[in-house]
Amino acid sequence: MTREKIKRKRRPTSKTSHARSYVRELREILIDSSPDALIALAPDDTVLFWSAGAEAVYGYTKSEAVGSRLYDLVVPADLIEESKKVTREAIETGLTVHQTIRRRKDGSIIYVDITAKAVYDDQHNLKFVAASQKDVTQLKVLIHGKVLEARYRGLLETVPDAIVIVNNTGRIVLLNGQTEELFGYQKEDLWGKPIEILLPERFRKGHVAHRTHYFTEPKTRTMGPGLELFARRKDGTEFPVEISLSPLKTEEGTFAMSAIRDIAERKKAEAKFRGLLESAPDAVVIVNKGGEIVLVNAQTETLFKYSRSELLGKPVEMLVPERIRRKHPQHRQAFFESPKVRPMGAGLTLYGLRKDGSEFPIEISLSPLETEDGVLVLSSIRDITDRKILEEQLRTTYDELEAQNRHVQEANRLKGEFLANMSHELRTPLNGIIGFAELMHDGRVGPVSAQHQEYLADILSSGKHLLQLINDVLDLSKVEAGKFEFKPEPVIPELLVREVCEIVRTLAAHKRIQLGIEIDPALTAIVADSRSLKQILYNYLSNALKFSPDEGKIVIRIKPENQDHFRIEVEDSGMGIKPDDIGRLFVEFQQLDAGSAKKYSGTGLGLALTKRIVEAHGGKVGVDSTVEKGSIFYAVLPRVSQIAGDIMDEEKPAVVVPGAALVLVIEDDAKDRAWLAQVLSAAGYAVETVATGAEALVHCRETRFDAIMLDMMLPDMSGRAVLGKIRERGLNLKTPVIVVSVLADKGIGVGYEVRDILAKPVSGDEILKALKRCGVEPSNRRPILVVDDDESALKLADKTLRELGFRAVCRQDVTSALSVASKERPAAVVLDLVIPEINGFEFLKRFRNTRAGRQTPVIVWTRKDLTSAERRHLQSTVDSVVMKSEVADELLRELKNCFERRTVTQKRPPGQ
Repeated sequence: MTREKIKRKRRPTSKTSHARSYVRELREILIDSSPDALIALAPDDTVLFWSAGAEAVYGYTKSEAVGSRLYDLVVPADLIEESKKVTREAIETGLTVHQTIRRRKDGSIIYVDITAKAVYDDQHNLKFVAASQKDVTQLKVLIHGKVLEARYRGLLETVPDAIVIVNNTGRIVLLNGQTEELFGYQKEDLWGKPIEILLPERFRKGHVAHRTHYFTEPKTRTMGPGLELFARRKDGTEFPVEISLSPLKTEEGTFAMSAIRDIAERKKAEAKFRGLLESAPDAVVIVNKGGEIVLVNAQTETLFKYSRSELLGKPVEMLVPERIRRKHPQHRQAFFESPKVRPMGAGLTLYGLRKDGSEFPIEISLSPLETEDGVLVLSSIRDITDRKILEEQLRTTYDELEAQNRHVQEANRLKGEFLANMSHELRTPLNGIIGFAELMHDGRVGPVSAQHQEYLADILSSGKHLLQLINDVLDLSKVEAGKFEFKPEPVIPELLVREVCEIVRTLAAHKRIQLGIEIDPALTAIVADSRSLKQILYNYLSNALKFSPDEGKIVIRIKPENQDHFRIEVEDSGMGIKPDDIGRLFVEFQQLDAGSAKKYSGTGLGLALTKRIVEAHGGKVGVDSTVEKGSIFYAVLPRVSQIAGDIMDEEKPAVVVPGAALVLVIEDDAKDRAWLAQVLSAAGYAVETVATGAEALVHCRETRFDAIMLDMMLPDMSGRAVLGKIRERGLNLKTPVIVVSVLADKGIGVGYEVRDILAKPVSGDEILKALKRCGVEPSNRRPILVVDDDESALKLADKTLRELGFRAVCRQDVTSALSVASKERPAAVVLDLVIPEINGFEFLKRFRNTRAGRQTPVIVWTRKDLTSAERRHLQSTVDSVVMKSEVADELLRELKNCFERRTVTQKRPPGQ
């Protein structure tokens, strides 16, 4: 054959080429469909090839694996050197076979059989190391299960708890019948599965790391201590468990044996008992026979100033003063020998001892408590310091109050006599003047000229007007003094209305005004003071006649308001009342046309007196009016009269001026409280008011005040007790306190820091001077602190804030900003998060840990793109977040919102 023919003969035919292509395709299919992990490695263990089987076995995708070191991906830290050794041996010997454990992407551990072979090219240069890694975890589980079952099955079935044994890959290799019963699975359902199948879904991911860590340092963990644990049944229900762990060392390796106990019933009982314990208003301490404290509630921590950990297991005598501690074990032992309930209050006054060494009077009730561990003693402990102080104060001031009461009674008697005498002395001569003027005007003492008759008519009119004025003033004084006599009796509405209409009929006829009467027949059984009802109706009716035009119409209505009240209405066709004027109608001496040229006569007392009388009956007055159409004056009264006590003015919410000095007023009297708030608000102070000592202490725990005005006589505790608690700890240890009280003895503040003592009654000027003596000025407004490294942003913030009356203090770094805040507490902080060296988050952390920063509003003003985690963090630490891309108006709006959200309205006393 020629060389050319030989070459042609060696050329592959199309059939040979097709076969080779088929073989190559078959190889690729076999590689891709192999369940084993087929991996190509460089000599330094860098992954060059990662098959679909490798993705399935280890959980890493091809793109995640290729280019990474194998031991960084799947080798546990303690086996890295072993992995490198396998690669070296494959290179040196050509082939190596090895069984070991590897780590999947999710952190779980698996057993693998590894076959590694070095692959060379034609020049015997190493191309790569080919590794086939087969997951043999289930095979190992089978082997482990058979070994352990033969050895421990009989023993496990005698244990009352559920027992689960897992190998170091976290797979269940053995379980007992109690496990099947507890979890609702069959043995076959659980065998070979990860232990996480018995956990709630939310705990599974984190548990892999926990069990992996356990096998690095296996040790016994007894049942009981640790976190609250939960398990999950086959049907998806969860239940609380206690778990003990024990390492089980065999020739097959170390296993973890878990004893699992369902504690759902115990948890219910404990929760119920603890709920009752924590809801108890008193401190509760439970003690065993040895005198050791076994359980306390939160109130015990608050009362004795110890934490639970400091009390549990300690002798109860640590809560008893030293002087009586020696005898206390004898008393305790005597109670255990004859345990019976001892109610609170029985026996002598006892004393408790706080952690700081201070003593305080207490009352204790004792109850025996039967438990599995024997008899325990439950002690309910109540602090009676405030009661003791009050008792002492009451004893001390009893004589003074008695003397004051006698003075008040005498003053009331004298006032009553004065009103009676004035009524007689003023009305007697006026009746004479009016009577004689009528005789002369009517010509009954002789003829009079037309001019004389005109003058006598003027005298009559003036006299009657003066008499009405005197009557109104005296009646108003009597109502205010509580001397106005009310005599409730059954009233027939129609007869009462017609009697009043008869009185005004002459005036109505003179103006040709039609009087209409509408009485609802369903209204029966009214019990009221008929004289008062007549006066109410007369005042409304005379007012309507005065302001109605000639030939107008007035309608009088009496009808039910609801089941317990009825309504009196007088509707006129007069000129109506402007909305702005309605608020002046029922105020003493206020008239809508007051002035020298007023058109209508009157003193402005009629409607004010009506309001007082109606409110004294527990009712209310009002008016509905339309200009140019007329008005409806009404009174709503109870069907059965129950005379009201003192007439109290409604309190209005205090308005907190941004940055103004904040004053807390502690005063139980509603009128004094409202007056003090008005005086302070008018002077430019921000005001919060409370009526009780308890409310005051809550406010003082939450807010730092610039000054506190304190009444010493409060309904729930003494002012001295309030002072003591304020000065004990908290935000107001050094806050100036000004006592405003009828008990103005200079010794009432002994032992506590009191800046001034003012005796009631006190003027507004004295109040303001006392505050100024304390250095608390309303004009001393706290600044707005702006923290930003951008000079232009600082200039913008400074200009904008100053235009609105705020005082801006600008700083470019966190250190100087914190220094400024420590010297002068800011009213608010505007903060950028992006600051060199120390960022805004660190400023927030440090600022919130200072006294100045606990209650101060913080607005984040930044360009930073916030992550979800950062936003969640800011939600719990700042008041608002404003982006710098938004206009400055948004910053100002949020600043105002912050102050409005932190505005506190005045608190009403209980029952108001």
